[in-house]
Amino acid sequence: MTRLFYIANMRFPTERAHGIQVAKMCEAFARNGARVTLLVPDRKTLSTDPFSYYGLERNFTVEKVQVPDVVSFGAIGFFIESFLFARRAIRHANKEQGSIVYTREEWPLFFLPDQVAFYEAHQLRKSRFFRGLIKQAKGIVSISQGLKDALVLAGYLEGKILVAHDGYDEKQFVERISKSEARTRLVLPQDRKIVMYVGGLEAWKGVETLCQAALFLKADGIQVVVIGGTGEEKKRFEKRYPLITFLGARPYVELPQNLQAADILVLPNSATSELGSKFTSPLKLFAYMASGVPMVMANVPVLKEVVGSTQAILFMPDDPHSLANAIGKALDDPEAAQRTQAAKDMVKDFTWDKRAKNVLAYITQLCGTESL
Repeated sequence: MTRLFYIANMRFPTERAHGIQVAKMCEAFARNGARVTLLVPDRKTLSTDPFSYYGLERNFTVEKVQVPDVVSFGAIGFFIESFLFARRAIRHANKEQGSIVYTREEWPLFFLPDQVAFYEAHQLRKSRFFRGLIKQAKGIVSISQGLKDALVLAGYLEGKILVAHDGYDEKQFVERISKSEARTRLVLPQDRKIVMYVGGLEAWKGVETLCQAALFLKADGIQVVVIGGTGEEKKRFEKRYPLITFLGARPYVELPQNLQAADILVLPNSATSELGSKFTSPLKLFAYMASGVPMVMANVPVLKEVVGSTQAILFMPDDPHSLANAIGKALDDPEAAQRTQAAKDMVKDFTWDKRAKNVLAYITQLCGTESL
């Protein structure tokens, strides 16, 4: 049985998408035969049980590593916290001989003379120091082909890199509720067409394009709804875009039900950023695909690694007019049922369990043994 220590320098639980990804992968690793301990810093977080918050099986353990909570002091505070957390987390993992470290962080790789580690890449680091640390990893798991290509160009060995897109939890989408009930829960109008975005409000995610497109949709009786963002982000966007309904962050376990309130789901990644156009693997994409709701999606390479015009209506990224036209087309699409079914069929290949199984097989392959 693989003994796996997942090291993640984050608040846990957190409302951010990376917390969902880490939690679901720990659960899936454990379901596929690994003995998993998630090591996270002892930072102030949501006062809730992470297993309930994310809807997880209690099949892995979470251990808090004591570090000073100085992240709020800026770059220096974050450096101190990151350095100390990495050192103490690796010391903890070193107590069990033959264990494997799995991490999305670079600093743990600095303390690895006696430890086998795998690094999950979510972006291309520009720092030569961090790039050097990543080369200490036994293998790299890239969340997109575009990111793998960039890693190879940066000098990483292609044979050490596995592409593993993110995924979704198929169990969450077994039970469905009606559109009417979903809208009642979110206090949304029953008599309007609802175009919805779920996710963070960072620029590279392209939500500004959707907000600007809403101006062209107003006359058609279409309501744009955004779920996600911090409290401060919500206030800022509400002031700039009063036509849009901003619901703020909602509990992750509500996601499948919330998606049912929409007539159209939008994934508007920006092409102005490599992160949005080439590197990311958005969790919302797989949830959208599983929902059975028609999708409108930015025509960027990283999304087209997974889906295309057979499953979604595409629009030119960063172009509000193109997005508004695509939404209108999607609302009147005679092939909507075929597209949504094609998306539901395809997403079955992107479960967390299948991802974890592939990563564990990759770990076994590079470690040269059938049983770790």
